[in-house]
Amino acid sequence: MEDFDTRLSELSKWINSTSYGGKLSRETYISSDLVVKDVKGSGRGVYASENVNPNSLIINIPHRFLLNFVTVLNHIAKYNGMILANHAIVPLDMNHDAYTKVYQRLSKDELIKLSSFQLLSMYISIERKRNHSYWRPFINMLPSIDDFSLMPINFDEDTLSLLPESTKAMHHKVLQRFDHDYQVIVDLLRRKSVDVSSVVTRDEFLLSWLSINSRCLFMKLPTSSSPLDNFTMAPYVDFINHSPDDHCNLKIDGKGFQVFTTSAYSRDEQLYFSYGPHSNEFLLTEYGFIIVDNKWDDINVSKEILFLLKPNHVEFLKQYDYFDNYTVNREGMSFRTEVALAAFQESNPQESRRLIALINGTFEGSSYMTVSSRIISEILEKIIHEAEQYQYLQYADDPNPIRRSRMKTIGQIYRNRKQLSRNVIDNLTKLQT
Repeated sequence: MEDFDTRLSELSKWINSTSYGGKLSRETYISSDLVVKDVKGSGRGVYASENVNPNSLIINIPHRFLLNFVTVLNHIAKYNGMILANHAIVPLDMNHDAYTKVYQRLSKDELIKLSSFQLLSMYISIERKRNHSYWRPFINMLPSIDDFSLMPINFDEDTLSLLPESTKAMHHKVLQRFDHDYQVIVDLLRRKSVDVSSVVTRDEFLLSWLSINSRCLFMKLPTSSSPLDNFTMAPYVDFINHSPDDHCNLKIDGKGFQVFTTSAYSRDEQLYFSYGPHSNEFLLTEYGFIIVDNKWDDINVSKEILFLLKPNHVEFLKQYDYFDNYTVNREGMSFRTEVALAAFQESNPQESRRLIALINGTFEGSSYMTVSSRIISEILEKIIHEAEQYQYLQYADDPNPIRRSRMKTIGQIYRNRKQLSRNVIDNLTKLQT
């Protein structure tokens, strides 16, 4: 594959092309004060080449360069002739090959039943193999599988075994989503007598799926049957990385997909989006990175709390939608955790007025806090003990650089868990004295 600068130049030419199907497209705009860098150790990112003011438009990508459910359906429609209710401008030229024959076999009814993840993962995997794909400049700039080496979905079993139980649980949810999506596509193609191994292998689908999962951005789509389908992929915009603090905002209108700054940037400073208030476990299992001082970090204590509950507690918590997903963070117990531990203290939670009052917000729950604090502190002491056994991993010197990096990341997870647990215990102790 061509080097990074060459591929970046091809992408820039593509998204700045104006002639399209005999018409002029909405203009692409990328501020001259921006530059994309591929920095060893931190990967690709967008940096300020000059000082950038707050509230400035820095990027606009027209709709024809956005890769989403609507644009993909319109591109496939060129080959299978399906009639769509939602139109997008697509190139007039048609380059037929072995892969467009696959598109010809797929019907509208079959395609619209797919989720955005399923359709786009299949489509990108196929388009990646086509010599004359319209999307080639964009696809060539998507991550390689090496860029996802820190995602547990790519770990070997021995490395997976080192993860905290709650991180393993998150990983299994990601793996289940992927396996389900791939199986849907395999079943679809097999029904069409398509040789799956020559069109979309599991590894090819995984790379496309991970690229979407780590690069997609929210966009309301008219075809969506689920909120999870409301996303698009946007070239160049997807170079902007995550920070816990929100630095850039998005706007979508008829002109395209736009990015505005919300704060000032100095020269050589990296620009960021915020993916949302996510814990390091979530960031690692979904995107393949962690943040050392993540203000949104938490510890999932669901397994430990669920073990304490009796059937009537479980029934009550399910009834009020407070079952599972119990966490503690730097502020202390989440409200869900407080409710679960309060319910645990009631022999008959269904008839407890103070418990109902806690859920309704008319009682602050002070009478529950002594026992709740003791239980959480005991749970966190066990987490500290576990972390002390595994935090040595952050100093791993394995000769394999990928495994070494994975072990160091896991060690950092344990170190963060220990530190957060100790802070929560100390804060709860102060509140009780």
